[in-house]
Amino acid sequence: MKKILALILVLSMLVLSMAACKKEKEEETNDKITNFPTLTYLYNTSEGHKAIGEYLQAALSNAGITMNLENQEWATFLNTRKNGDYSIARNGWLADYSDPICFLDMWTSGSGNNDVQFGKGDHATLKMYDLDLTKWGYSTKVVDGTWAETYDVLIATIKSCTDATKRYEMMHLAEDILMDTGCIVPLYFYTDLYMIDDSVEGFFSNPLGYKYFMNSTVNGKGESISVCLASEPDTLDPALNSAVDGATMLAHLFSGLAKWEQDSTGKLNVVADMATSLPEGVVNADGTVTYTYTLRDGLKWSNGDALTAEDFVYSWNRAASADLAADYGYMFELIKGYADVAEGKDGAKLAVEATDAKTLKVTISNAVSYWNELLAFPTYFPVHKATVANEAWATKPATYVCNGPYTISGWESGSVITLKKNPNYYGASSVTMNEIKCYLSDDANNMLANFKKGDWLLIDDVPTNEIANLKKDYANEFVVAGQIGTYYVCWNINENILPSDSTLTGVEKETAQAEIRRAISLLFDRNYIVEEIAQGGQVPASSFVAMGMTNPDGTEFYKTANSTTDSFDGYYDVSKEAFEGNVEKAMEVLKKYYK
Repeated sequence: MKKILALILVLSMLVLSMAACKKEKEEETNDKITNFPTLTYLYNTSEGHKAIGEYLQAALSNAGITMNLENQEWATFLNTRKNGDYSIARNGWLADYSDPICFLDMWTSGSGNNDVQFGKGDHATLKMYDLDLTKWGYSTKVVDGTWAETYDVLIATIKSCTDATKRYEMMHLAEDILMDTGCIVPLYFYTDLYMIDDSVEGFFSNPLGYKYFMNSTVNGKGESISVCLASEPDTLDPALNSAVDGATMLAHLFSGLAKWEQDSTGKLNVVADMATSLPEGVVNADGTVTYTYTLRDGLKWSNGDALTAEDFVYSWNRAASADLAADYGYMFELIKGYADVAEGKDGAKLAVEATDAKTLKVTISNAVSYWNELLAFPTYFPVHKATVANEAWATKPATYVCNGPYTISGWESGSVITLKKNPNYYGASSVTMNEIKCYLSDDANNMLANFKKGDWLLIDDVPTNEIANLKKDYANEFVVAGQIGTYYVCWNINENILPSDSTLTGVEKETAQAEIRRAISLLFDRNYIVEEIAQGGQVPASSFVAMGMTNPDGTEFYKTANSTTDSFDGYYDVSKEAFEGNVEKAMEVLKKYYK
């Protein structure tokens, strides 16, 4: 009898245990959604990007969302994203100059860097955005307008505003509009992580991520330095480049009116380059500002031709033109006449003129604090008119004409680009490094192997799984520098992410998708990403405009982002304690739309 009772007790416990397991499984199932469309996450070749993609994949899987990973070579990846041929993708943005507007103006309808496709495709005609600028003294008030009628107008107004307080308040409004779409999911604020051999002296980098070798030496000598920045550059035409590695090379191959320089104290400044000085502008009666620059004596192109003020006139109009359709064409938006040039109107020209061979006069629509930084930006570099008539000019040494410290002496595709000191550069006597060999690779393991062998003296990427050891074993050569930028995930705004049986259309559909995208952004543990994957001192990002950008009163722009009364900085609570609650909030939203 006791055996029978014991058996009954065991069976009862087993049934209860099975019921508990079943309940747990049901609860686990209920914590997931089941009919979210399958996503494909696009990233470019890099172990670090892949590792982050795999984490995002796992985080979404925990919520019941399937996301496949697709890796593309760098140039292909850039064009795929630019063309909107993706659903969700890796992205990153580094400041072009030290003003928050460079994080915001890239999202206007006509910007070549508008990878989200705001104001394009189906989104172009969607009327759902509001804009009210009356509190700042403007008459603009739009209800249910398109992206072009609201966001584009807001950015144009910000760029024309000379009142710093109003301008920064409107920039915060612009970021509110961006973040409300959910299309931009910031993960962390960048640091510039690289390795440089301790035999190298005189090297410096700037907050935009550009590296400078022209004043460097190796063991006190300036014969040659071998470095690896990235894989094959998409382009080495300064008007068409939009990548940091390309910008670094262009800063060695070309010179503009201004340049970045490090002084004897280590401070970085923008100083005159082709120009003899960077004068203050003259404010005109209509509020426009005119600058007059005098070029240095005896300036030459690398082929020996004289370089004149007219070269700048031609180059700036080319870079801003509708025919070239450069990603960074909008960087000339400040110059009077830009709108007509960008639209391709017959005879339209920027307000830039060469009054003689050495004098350049330019008129901008209003004063801005970052004008000199624009002059140091690669898009503002001059190009040789007769040379660029050949569309393939920037693809091989024989046809490459430039005006900077170096020329291209060799280009082995997929292997190495060799830069040689340019004897026609006005400052050639101050260039200490005679040759720079830029090896081409996007394989971080390959980079590190060559660094450890001493073959490459600077590498701009390292394998994520090696970071902890590198910090310990190469303490003096592993560098984590400040950098103004944000690593983020971006959605294609025209990609449908609602269930296949959804009947929502138009504004209701996009409103729902924006809520869904914002919810998904809460599923990602940014602290885990920076501490366990990136491991380079990055900071979890709660906004798109990066840390390092400041308000007029000196406070951090990102800490005052988000016009709501949330107690945390920015648009997300990225503290470790908030993550569990964030996931719960996300699932509440997702369950509104999915089974």
